[in-house]
Amino acid sequence: MSRPVRITEKATPAVLRERNTELVLQSVLAGGGTVSRADIARSTGLARAVVSQIMESLVSRRLVVEEAARPNGRGKPATLLRIDTGRHCLLMADVRPTEVLGGVVGLDGAIGATARTALPARPGGADVVAALVPMLMTLARDDGRAVLSAGVAVPGIVSPGQRVIEALQLRWKDVDLAGPLAGALGHEVVLVNDATAVGMSELSVQSRAGDSVIVLHVAGGIGSAVLLDGRVHLGERQRAGEVGHIDVGVSDRRCECGRRGCLETVASLPAVLDGARVEQLDAVSSPGDAPATPELDALAARVDYAGKSLAALLCVQAAILDIGDVVIDGPIRRAGERLLDAIERELAVRLPPSDVRRPRFSTMAEHSIMHGAAATAMHHRLGVIWHSA
Repeated sequence: MSRPVRITEKATPAVLRERNTELVLQSVLAGGGTVSRADIARSTGLARAVVSQIMESLVSRRLVVEEAARPNGRGKPATLLRIDTGRHCLLMADVRPTEVLGGVVGLDGAIGATARTALPARPGGADVVAALVPMLMTLARDDGRAVLSAGVAVPGIVSPGQRVIEALQLRWKDVDLAGPLAGALGHEVVLVNDATAVGMSELSVQSRAGDSVIVLHVAGGIGSAVLLDGRVHLGERQRAGEVGHIDVGVSDRRCECGRRGCLETVASLPAVLDGARVEQLDAVSSPGDAPATPELDALAARVDYAGKSLAALLCVQAAILDIGDVVIDGPIRRAGERLLDAIERELAVRLPPSDVRRPRFSTMAEHSIMHGAAATAMHHRLGVIWHSA
């Protein structure tokens, strides 16, 4: 997801081959079936002989396929290259406090079959493994392609060593989820924070490579991911984006974490619902319609305040990072235009007019987390990410 600016790794032949292979494979992904070996050589600066050698390896590994030749007006027609979507797939999963979602995705980012299974109350790591493994194995069997890797998103902090250090919503501390999952599935498992996964999903569907984006994932908690110059910023300990327990001056309530004033106490989904059903957000999502009942009127007011509170955080992030593009994800999406209006209004109060840009909802909607988890696994395994814009 991110490369250091200062190169400390020795440039051995093996390292150079790996980097060049990633560069060529990423070029094929970005090309969407319209590039040739010569095109890749020109765009990457690699010698055509090097590109051809790498391509032979990628084709033999069934990662790339050759298409019909393209006439170029003179000489031998150019053979087009595209990612092989028929041989390999990735498994993906989204672990939530009450359920797990799973699915299959191709190497081009195309989502296949999906499923979900309920979890018991206060699930432990073993409960997640017991629910997720048969689901993913069934999905993989029905899909028929060879599984390259599995990406699993969790609502918590994931260490560089792939342990769940803390997940307040799950009440987990230092849980090894990747190890048991990998052992049971028989495939590599890559864990990722749920908000970071949304960031990876947005990265893979960008229309302009390299754009910077702030992502807010609002569900049982609030997480953030920051895309800086086309990379997801993880931080020194992979804790970047843990914003739900920051005090931005919008609350004096006591939080489950034990402190007062956390953003989650007024802007997380449970705080907004306050006992209402999530489906009721649909009834207040249009800011032009007056709520039909006092209960809905109160819900609409909580949505408005949540938007104002999220904007208080966003204006700080935007000012520090100079990023105007904001993506909102999570079940809070059901609050619709009312939520976006509330955020935009408060940003207009707190920021100069030239810095205010209307936020938008995540591109892949309910599948954003799973989609990004699979993208993370693909990047971990192959060093590339699909480009499905």
